[in-house]
Amino acid sequence: MQGVSFSGNLFFDPLVPGLSGAAERGPARAAADTRRRGTQTAAEQNALRAASLVKVRKDLEHMIRDRAR
Repeated sequence: MQGVSFSGNLFFDPLVPGLSGAAERGPARAAADTRRRGTQTAAEQNALRAASLVKVRKDLEHMIRDRAR
């Protein structure tokens, strides 16, 4: 393609404003974005998983009660 550069991201849309790749923004901006984003700790992941399982259990119990009626 002539005149169009490919970012390497298959989902990159050059026509969408404000979604430039990390390489285009510069290393300082990319580093700031990764610091702001953060990651989940193992305890947070376990808590979310437990909350999800509790919700699924309640939904299943509700469906079983409705079927028994």
